[in-house]
Amino acid sequence: MRILVVLFILLSSMGLNAQLFFNELASMPEAVTNNAVTQGSVNGEIYVYSFAGLDSTKLYSGIHKKAWRYSVANDIWEAIDPLPSGNGRIAAGASTVKNKIYIIGGYEVFSNGNESSFDEVHVYDPETNSYLPDAAPCLLPIDDHVQAVWKDSLIFVVTGWSNNGNVAVVQIFNPTENTWEFGTSVPSSNDYRVFGATGTIIGDTLYYAGGASDACCNPAFPPVSFFRKGYINPDDPTDITWSGYEAEEAQIYRGIVLQNTDGQPTWVFGADLTYNYNGIDYNGTGGVEPSDDFVTYEFYSTGELVGDDFVNSLPVMDLRGFGLMDNLGMSGAIIAGGMEPGQVVSNKTYFVQIGIIWGTSNLSTLDIQCFPNPNSGVVFFEPFGEYEVQLSTLDGHLISTGKVFSGDSFVLPELSTGVYFLRIMDQEGKYKLEKLVIR
Repeated sequence: MRILVVLFILLSSMGLNAQLFFNELASMPEAVTNNAVTQGSVNGEIYVYSFAGLDSTKLYSGIHKKAWRYSVANDIWEAIDPLPSGNGRIAAGASTVKNKIYIIGGYEVFSNGNESSFDEVHVYDPETNSYLPDAAPCLLPIDDHVQAVWKDSLIFVVTGWSNNGNVAVVQIFNPTENTWEFGTSVPSSNDYRVFGATGTIIGDTLYYAGGASDACCNPAFPPVSFFRKGYINPDDPTDITWSGYEAEEAQIYRGIVLQNTDGQPTWVFGADLTYNYNGIDYNGTGGVEPSDDFVTYEFYSTGELVGDDFVNSLPVMDLRGFGLMDNLGMSGAIIAGGMEPGQVVSNKTYFVQIGIIWGTSNLSTLDIQCFPNPNSGVVFFEPFGEYEVQLSTLDGHLISTGKVFSGDSFVLPELSTGVYFLRIMDQEGKYKLEKLVIR
């Protein structure tokens, strides 16, 4: 039986007042890490996709090209066709533009330890559940890069590793035209040229933090504590104005970045230290553990990075993307796989969200039980009390709302078999998110 996990994190430094919570979903068919993850839709139904990665052996021979998709509505994973070329890859990126998925770059590892970066761009069509002909290849083979979408039209591929070292180039792909252009390169310094950094585009600004330098050799590939911004000229997206600064909070390797309820980028998961694909620190000291850092760029107030630690963490690292969700107006994500503490390759799937539910300033969690679960029509709550209830799909579509009073039940509308969310809040503003299974 799967265990429902809901974790709340409170940040209070410098006025930051946010939470992070997890809800465990169906496990993946296999444990996998360093896999490229994104989302797509089929007839309006949201799916999350995982392409390629490394299996639980953590050996070069465990790098594969398998692919899976997750039905958000039904909480079920299933295999889809593997990537159409190569023996497998890690550190690729997957982006969705106009409901087509573009799997870009990555690298393979050979038995002698050598590595080779890819320039291929595979294209997957969620509607037909099949791969289309490859798109035009990257201008430069690339892996472990920052990959982000601008206005559902262009894919920015920023810095990363190319065969022999980090590069400063910015490659911009136009899926509609099937063309690549170079954008304004990042400054050619170890503060900007990195692999394993994490970034996103919000509006016309690209943000990326952390990563690993290719400086050699004491230690090899040290972590970089530097935060960068790139303003994209909307009249000429190849024209990017770069800036950045040193920040201890920016030392992040292979995490993810989400938007909180204010639309500000927040970095979670990943690691403070850099490591090889097997989870072992490049400096030779042993295995690396996931970080419990929680870092937000507060562009509405301080204009600085603000960080804190998880209170009750379930950390994971080695992530290459996520499935973007919009749950009741709050930015959320589905993460799949990665590495857990002890460098254990994970098969777990989580819904992750940042923000203050219902706008309440009371951030305490509600100690309440909802039953039966699985359910077929009526939900009861214990202990008795007065609660506001919202029922939604996992991808955020609000189905119904209501109030229940002491001893009352919440009558569900007629629902299809699947998985839903119940949000319950009491009169003090305490709340809980519950995964509800409908049989």
